Amino acid sequence: MLGLIAGSKKTEDALFYQLRQLLGDFLPIRSCALDETRKPEWLHQAEVLVFSSDSVRQEWEHTVSSADIHSITGIRTIDPEAINDLLHIAPGRVLIVNDDAQSIRETAESMFQLGLTHLTPVPLEASKLYYDGISVAVTPGEPEKCPPSISTIADIGVRPFSMKTLLDIVDAFELPLASQVSERYLQTIVRLQRRLIEEEEQTSSLMSHYHDLLDQVDDAILAVDTAGLITAANKRMAAFCGMQETTLLGRRAADMLVSTPVGPFLTSDDSRQTVSGEDDEYVLYKTDTGSGTIMTMKSVETAFEVEQTAKRAKQDGLRPQYTLDDIIARDPEMVRAKEAARKMAASLHPVLLQGETGVGKELFAHAVHHNSPVWQGPFFAVNAGAMTESLLLSELFGYEEGTFTGAQKGGRRGLFELASGGTLFLDEIGDLSPNVQGQLLRVLQEGEIRRVGGSRNIPVDVRIVTATNKVLDEEVEQGRFRADLFYRLRVLPLTIPPLRERTQDIPLLVQAFLPEGNALSEAALEALTSYSWPGNIRELKSCLAYAVTLGGDVISTDDLPATVFARPASSLTPDHLIILDLLRDGTRKSLKQLEQEAAPLTLQQIRRIVEQLDREGLIQKGRGRIGSQITHAGMAVYS
Repeated sequence: MLGLIAGSKKTEDALFYQLRQLLGDFLPIRSCALDETRKPEWLHQAEVLVFSSDSVRQEWEHTVSSADIHSITGIRTIDPEAINDLLHIAPGRVLIVNDDAQSIRETAESMFQLGLTHLTPVPLEASKLYYDGISVAVTPGEPEKCPPSISTIADIGVRPFSMKTLLDIVDAFELPLASQVSERYLQTIVRLQRRLIEEEEQTSSLMSHYHDLLDQVDDAILAVDTAGLITAANKRMAAFCGMQETTLLGRRAADMLVSTPVGPFLTSDDSRQTVSGEDDEYVLYKTDTGSGTIMTMKSVETAFEVEQTAKRAKQDGLRPQYTLDDIIARDPEMVRAKEAARKMAASLHPVLLQGETGVGKELFAHAVHHNSPVWQGPFFAVNAGAMTESLLLSELFGYEEGTFTGAQKGGRRGLFELASGGTLFLDEIGDLSPNVQGQLLRVLQEGEIRRVGGSRNIPVDVRIVTATNKVLDEEVEQGRFRADLFYRLRVLPLTIPPLRERTQDIPLLVQAFLPEGNALSEAALEALTSYSWPGNIRELKSCLAYAVTLGGDVISTDDLPATVFARPASSLTPDHLIILDLLRDGTRKSLKQLEQEAAPLTLQQIRRIVEQLDREGLIQKGRGRIGSQITHAGMAVYS
C-alpha cells in the first residue's frame, strides 16, 4: 500500500486525487494530513510513504517513528492547467505566496524551470504587508495569505507531484508500469493542449468576426498598442497603405508604415491631418485610448458631411449645452435625482429618463452625456414622437443612394453612425411605432445597424439615453410597447420629479428665469408656489414671460395668467369629476377604494384618470399603500 503524508487537508486532497488517477488501478492508496492527525491507523500497512515536501517529512520524522518504511520526498511542479494563466501575467515582479519558505522557493524554481522567465518571483515575508511596485501575487492554493495591498491574485492551485516522483513510486513497488503511468500523465497534458487549441480556435473565430465587422465600416481603421504593434487594420486601411491586412497585424507600426502618409501622422502631435491618396483627398483622425492609439481615415467629402451635420446639430441645439450644474435644485428629491444622474453618467449603460412633460428630461440627457466617459464624442438628439415612421427610420439609420426619389447621392449616414463614439438621445420614446421599436431593439442587441435600402450591417458604438412622459410599464401591459425593448432601455431608470413636488425650487427657478431688473411680489410668488404646474418648468417659463410682457418691473398677482389660480370644472370630463368628488373631503383613498365607490368606472379607467389628474396637479397620487389626495388646485375647481 502507498501512504501519502501531506501538510494540510487541501494539499492532501489534491495529491491523493492525482495519485489515484494515475496509480489507483495498480496500488491501494491511503493518505493523511499533519494538520488533522499525527499517526494514521493504516500506517502499519504502508509499504511506501510519499511526503508532499521535505518540511512535512522532517515534521513527520520528528513526531512519528516510521524508519522501517521506505519513504520518498515528493518533487512538486506547477499544474499544467495554470501555466496559461501565468503566461498572461504582464512581465515584471510577482509576489510568491505560500505557508512556508521552502514551498515558496520550490514554486519559484518550478516557474523558472518551466520557462516562465518573464516573471520575477519575490518571496512573501512574514508580517510584511506592502511590497512597493508589486500588484500581482502567485499562490499555489493559499490566496487567503496574500497581503491586502495586492490587487490581483493568480491562484495556480495545489502543485502536483512531478513525473519523476511518480516514477520513483513505480520503482519502489517494482511495478512494470513506467510506460503506462507516463502515458496517463501525458494524457492530462494532451487534454489540456486540446482545450487550449479549442480556445485558440474560438479566439481566432472571434478575431475573424471582429475583422469582418471592421471591413464593413466605411472608414479606414488602424489600431496600435502601447508597444507600437499593429493590433487591428481593416481592408480600406491596408489598401491605402498598399499592403494586406495579414501583413500589418502584429508588426511594428514604425517599421511597416514609415513610407506611407499614415506613419508620420501616428508619431506626430497632431490629432487631425489631411493627406492625398491616388484618387482622393483624405482626413486622418487620431485618438489615444490609454491602451494604445486608434486612427481613422475618411474621405474629405465624408468628413465634410460629418462636420456639417455636427454644425447643423449644434445650431439646432442638439449638441450638449447643459451640465448638472445648470440644473437648479434645492429640493431633496431633485438633489437626489441629480446625484443619481451623475452616477449613471459614469456608466455606458442605457439611461431611461421618465417624467411629465416639461420637467427637464432633455436637460438631464445633455448633463448625462457631459459627465459620461464619452463626453468628448458627439451628442445627437431626436424627438421620436415628432416624425413619421419613414422619416424617423432614415434619420436614425440613414439610407443608401437611390433608395427613394430625392435621395442624396452616395446615400446618407444616420444618427446612429454619426453618434458612434458618443451619445444618442431619443426623446418621446413611448411614441415609437412597433416597426421602429423592433429595429431599435436589434441595434441594442447586436451593436449594428443597416441603412434604409442597404444590405450590409454597419457596427456602431453609441451610448443610448431615452426619455418619455408615458408610463411605459402600462404601455407594455397594454401591448403598445415591446417588453424586451423596455427592459433593454430601462437598465438605469431615472424619474424626474414634477415641479409641484419640488416647490422649494420655485423661488430659485423664478430668479433664474426673470430678466435682470424684474422682480416678483410676495403675493405673486406665493401664487406661483401654490399652483400645481401641470406643464412643469416649461409652463413656469411661459407664465413668467407672460407676466414680464404685461406687467411692470415688479410683477404682481394681477400680471399672472388666470390659469395659475383656477381651472374651470367645465374643462374636466364627467369621469374626472367623479374621482375629484370622491376625494373632495380631503381624505386619501387607494385605487381599490376608488374602484368600490366609482362604479361603473373600471380599475384601469380609474388608474388612467388618477395619472392624468396627478399630472395636472389636481390630485397627489399616492405611492405604495398611500392613497391619492386632492390638492389646492383640485379644490380650486369648485370655487
